[in-house]
Amino acid sequence: MKKTILALTLVMVFPAMAEDATVMKESVKSVVTGVISAGKDALSGVKDGVDDGRKTGVSVDGAVIVTDKEELNKFIAVSVLSVTKVADEEYEVTLALRNNSDKPVRLSNLNEAKSLVLLDVAGFASVLKTPLLPGESDITIPDNAAVKARYVFAKVEDAPATLRIYGMDVAVPAAKNK
Repeated sequence: MKKTILALTLVMVFPAMAEDATVMKESVKSVVTGVISAGKDALSGVKDGVDDGRKTGVSVDGAVIVTDKEELNKFIAVSVLSVTKVADEEYEVTLALRNNSDKPVRLSNLNEAKSLVLLDVAGFASVLKTPLLPGESDITIPDNAAVKARYVFAKVEDAPATLRIYGMDVAVPAAKNK
């Protein structure tokens, strides 16, 4: 990072040192590429740190935090109860999430595109119609209980066939009209 800042300073302070515009352009390009790459790595590290911190720390209610397929399979049975066409190219999917463990389980980060995707019969993916608000992006399933969750997916051009949650594919029943 220090080298990046030094290079950026040199490029900005000594533009006359560049023999031609190409050298200047390549120098600036290199510096900006490094800064952007470092920023993306830092943000990714922050997100991973938050996820790991949530999983390793004990939650206030003692819930197990689920953020991937392996943990989902370990704690939750997922099924799709119904699919309803609610508008042109929009479907509401009702999930059943059953927790057979003796601890509450919290599904987290459902607002991320890779966490919740509806696939049509041709395999084309559709995402949620509206992004989940922070309070909606987690679902807590009480111990030895089940909950229903409903999500609306947009731009579904063909009949829905599969719901992908944390990378796990769940079969979808035939859609009905509202």
